[in-house]
Amino acid sequence: MFGRVLASFGLGSAKVDTRLKKAVYRQGEMVQGDIFIQGGKTEQTIDSIYMYLILQNHSEPQLGKYILDKIHLTDPFTIGAHETKVIPFQFQLPFDTPVTAGGSVIYLKTGLDIKTAIDPDDRDGFEVLPSLLVDKILKVTEEIGFQLHNIEFDYEMFHARHPFVQKFKLMPLGEYVPLIDDIKFIFYPSPDEVDIIIQVNNRARDLKSSVEETLQMDERVVRFTVTHEETNLFQLITDHIQNCISE
Repeated sequence: MFGRVLASFGLGSAKVDTRLKKAVYRQGEMVQGDIFIQGGKTEQTIDSIYMYLILQNHSEPQLGKYILDKIHLTDPFTIGAHETKVIPFQFQLPFDTPVTAGGSVIYLKTGLDIKTAIDPDDRDGFEVLPSLLVDKILKVTEEIGFQLHNIEFDYEMFHARHPFVQKFKLMPLGEYVPLIDDIKFIFYPSPDEVDIIIQVNNRARDLKSSVEETLQMDERVVRFTVTHEETNLFQLITDHIQNCISE
């Protein structure tokens, strides 16, 4: 009886430890691992095991700890005193999971739902890279003559599943330096394609463009979609950037 009372306060209760198969995943990739549950001093019923996919960025105070997704893993089960259970799991990382850059942290919070007890939990961080197609688009853009400068959050523009998007800011090199201040990419990746918004901030070259820059009217925006079957990505992105310069 005394052990059950202690367990209800989290003392001598079951413990949970999540172990991921690896520390780096791409957007849309299958996340795999094992959940180790160690029974406490008394038998307990676990109503469910749940996971929260959480985004945190200390430089973005309005973001806080934002829940990207919740994964329910099991139905109720009982774990005996000092018993060990290992439960394998896998789930697909959402394609719109932010990449871990610019101070962004992604982690899984695994919890045991135990009635009459304080729920034990475990936290496991991991790195998130762009999807393969997004990564390819960024590399092609660098080949065209731009360099990735930083990745920032935007809370005011563009519809998305979450109340923010990430902007990939690239600075011009070579022939584009006199023409462009910077370009920003916003990606909406999915399994078969990526919807892209490019914002091009043109550099002032004459009185008209100087006035536009002062009034913040020098930005040009284009939206298009790229699939895995695209055969000339270099030319496609070049054409869209050139069109924004010539407008």
